[in-house]
Formats: sequence, structure tokens, C-alpha cells
Amino acid sequence: MRIAAVLAAVALLAGCTSQGDDAAASPEAASPVATVATPPAEARASSTPTPSPTPTEAPVETLAWGPTVEEWEDALATAQALPLRRAAGQVMILDLYSSDPDAAAALVRETHAGGVILMGGAAPSAEAVAALAAGVQQADDRTWPVWVSADEEGGVVSRLASAVPSLPGFMAAGAATDKAAVTAAYASQGADLRALGVNVDLAPVADVTIGPADPIIRSRSAGSDPAEVARTVTAAVEGYLGGGVIPVIKHFPGHGSVTVDSHEALPVQERGLKALARTDLEPFAAAIDAGAPAVMVGHIAVPAWGDGPATLEHEAYAYLREELGFTGAAVTDALNMGAVTSGRAAGEAAVDALAAGADVLVMPADADAAIRAVVAAVRDGGLARARLDEAAARSILLMRWAGGLDASGPEPAYGRALAIAGTTVATADCETPLVGRRARIVSGSDEARRTLSRMLEAAGVEVGERGTSVALVSSGRTAATADVVVSLGDPWGLFGSDARAYVATYGSSRAALAGLTRVLVGEAEPGGSWPVDMGDAPYPVCAVSGG
Repeated sequence: MRIAAVLAAVALLAGCTSQGDDAAASPEAASPVATVATPPAEARASSTPTPSPTPTEAPVETLAWGPTVEEWEDALATAQALPLRRAAGQVMILDLYSSDPDAAAALVRETHAGGVILMGGAAPSAEAVAALAAGVQQADDRTWPVWVSADEEGGVVSRLASAVPSLPGFMAAGAATDKAAVTAAYASQGADLRALGVNVDLAPVADVTIGPADPIIRSRSAGSDPAEVARTVTAAVEGYLGGGVIPVIKHFPGHGSVTVDSHEALPVQERGLKALARTDLEPFAAAIDAGAPAVMVGHIAVPAWGDGPATLEHEAYAYLREELGFTGAAVTDALNMGAVTSGRAAGEAAVDALAAGADVLVMPADADAAIRAVVAAVRDGGLARARLDEAAARSILLMRWAGGLDASGPEPAYGRALAIAGTTVATADCETPLVGRRARIVSGSDEARRTLSRMLEAAGVEVGERGTSVALVSSGRTAATADVVVSLGDPWGLFGSDARAYVATYGSSRAALAGLTRVLVGEAEPGGSWPVDMGDAPYPVCAVSGG
């Protein structure tokens, strides 16, 4: 058990505060109790480790992911001093569908929300995102940053594709044999996001996929091998933090091995805890040991923890903190998803999540109702003010710490670099370019065909009715016949096509197609190996071995 290693960094709070809507904490409230234990030798204490003390300095006690215990205590005192309604708002992350900065600022000001998440319509351009982020940061008089977040995973989930270069799906990072390339790419993306004022990315996905039976994660996952997924996730976490952005690893305890989409209904995990520890939980444990500051809890039922979604079960958060030693912010998956909303009002879900141990509530189905319910629950004694203070303090501490992260500028063409590192090629001849002087693109979406045609022509290839035939398919399960068959999505089933070369890019973004172009014409060597079980392969992989 990891409990003694890091959980003891912060004991649960003692004392309570006034429950009046506008009243601050009682001056007689007891001080929080903080205890620090020595982390295990194998765990990296933080992405920003505390320097060794000189002989005249006392050791500085830190939480596992970076801040000092003193900084935690300051955040807790700030939370305890908040009026009740402001404390209730601080734990909420509300969804935005418009890029209007005044409207966004008004929402944050009126609800006292801890932050926002940019959804469809909120990020039409880099300039719009920057204006919106600046607006919410000036919304009120708080002395810590507002959480400005997005789902920018790359691949099929790219909410900010109009504002920053969109990376391939995370499976490309899992395929990449050079994990330093993964770290570099996510550091660059983090730097781009931070420059726009986005300080939290709800990524990377730490789920281990089971393959086609997985209805929603698939190429969003780094792969099917827990150890390799763990390597990829920790590389991405290091990159995001190096770029100055808070990563939120998701969806604890793992959404890749269930066969129901939690957007629609409640998945039930059939594996027991011991089996989960060897599979789905391995990437989360590794990332936490490496200093991950935030974990998203998914709407997945684990019978050992209770009948409800993990987001609403106390035992799920107890496992996260006591078994895995997590001391950062526990973030819910969106509370407007079917696995939670079925049979529950928005306010009930918000109170239940906080009572269970959540610190940050993402996208309640009705924000006003959720805030009112939390306030009422504290007043009625159904939710301890100390629990609300703890949650708000973790949110405040995370934002204060994020504001102090160092960030370097992005590397040029980092999306293309990751695409090349992850592109997987299987063919009998790894020395000859896959495409010669002429090529014809025989299938694919109109947009993908146009984009690849322009890129090949820019590389000196004549694209028309003659030459190497290239088929672009949205999934490996879409059979095609061509000299080169390229899956732009899930790779499973790719060998069912008839080709002399099989290629997987795990995404169809401009960066993914730019990387594909360079691989096809022989200007770059592919760096990917198969990140999932592909069955019997007709040809070997042409991966350039990385670190």
C-alpha cells in the first residue's frame, strides 16, 4: 500500500466555519492539521522538486506533486475564509459555448465559479481564446487564477483545434518508441495553450483500451499494454508541466476496459481490484508517483467501491488517496453525462460528489441548482463545511501553483514531429519510399484527400490518375485495396485490407497528415510500433527505435 508514502502529506481538516451565505470563517475555527511523511525512494516527489537544504536550513515539507505544506495551509485558510456561496462556486467548472469574453466574465463573477471549460463555439480562433481567458481572469477580486480549461487531447477530441495545432490521437504517442518526442510535443502544446491563457488541459487519457469492444476511448488511449500506457502518460504529464499547463489524467479507474459509454449509461467494471491494479490502474499509479497534480474520476461503477459511479463513491476516492497516495485535486468527469444524470438531479449529483471526496465538479447539468444544493447541504448539515473547504482549497492551491510554473516556448512543427514519431508502417521493404514520383489517392474523405494531395504536391509528387495508389480509411476495419492503405483512426483490422504497405497515423489532423506525407515520400523515418494487439502481421514494422 502507498498510504504511508504520500497520503499523510495532508490529514483531513479539523474545525468548521460559519455556515452563513455571506459570513466568513469563525475566528475560533481550529487550524488544519498537516502531517508529512517521507515519500518512497521510488517515487519522484514533484515535477518541481524542492532544493536540498543547506546545513543552516530546515527541510521544506512538500506535497507529492510540488507545493509546500505551508502553501497548502495558506490555501486552506483562504478557503475557510470564503463566504459559503463563494466556496460552493469555487469547486465548480462551468461550460462555455460562446467566445464572448464579457459573458464569460459575468458567468464567473455571478456564480463565483472556480473556472470554465471551453466547449464548441467558445474557441473559434487563438485570438478569441486569449480574449476570453483574459476576461475571466479579471472577473472578480480573487487573488488566485481562474481555472481555464479544455479537452484538447488531440485526435477525435480536440476542442481547441482552431486555436492551437491539433495533435494526432494519443495512440500516436503510445505508438512512438521515442518517449522523449512525446514529452517534447506536449511541452510545446502546453506552451501554446498557456500563451493563450489556458492553464488546464483535461488530458492525457490514462485509460488502457481493450480494443474494438471499447465504445468510446479507443485511439484516445495510448494503447493496450498497461506498462507502455504508463510510460506514455508520464511522458505527456512531464511535457504539459514543462509547458506551464496543468494536466488532468483521466478517467480513473479506467474507461478503456468497459463496454458501455458513460455519456449514455453507467458502465460496470467486471474486474476486481487486484486485477485492476495490474491493468487499468497501472498508468494512474505511475503518473501519480511522477507528480501528476490532478486526476479525473470517471463515471464507472466498481462493485468493490459501491453500486454507483466512482465519481459519487467515497471508497473510490479513498483508494485514490490511500492506496495510490494521491494528494492533488480530484476532478469529476462531466456531471451532465448519462451515467450520473439518470435518476439524479444536478444538485444531488454535486453534493454526492463532494461528500464522496471530489474536489472539482466539472459541468454540472444545472450550475445554479448545483451551487444552491451545496449551500443548502452545508447549512442543513448534510455536507460538512470542512469537506467543502478542503475541496475549495485544493482547487485554489492548484491554481496558485499553476501560476508559478515555468514554461519555454513551443518548438516549430511539433505536431508534425509527434505524428512522424508515432506513425506506424508495416511493409516488406523499409528502405524504399512508399510513394514515388506519382501518386493517386483512391479513397478517403474529401477534406483528407485534398489536404494530402496538396502536401504531396508540395513535396514534389505528381498527384493524379497514375502512380502509387494510396487509400485513406477512417478505421482499420474499413477494408480497401491499394498499394498503401492508411488508417487515420483506429488501427484494428487494418490487415484485412489488400496492400503492400500498411500505415497507421491515429489521427487525421493537419499535423497528422503532414507527418504522413514526410513518411510516404521518404523524408522522415516512421517511429511508431503497434500500440495494440494487431494479430498476425503480414509484414514487420519499420519503426526507428527511440529512447
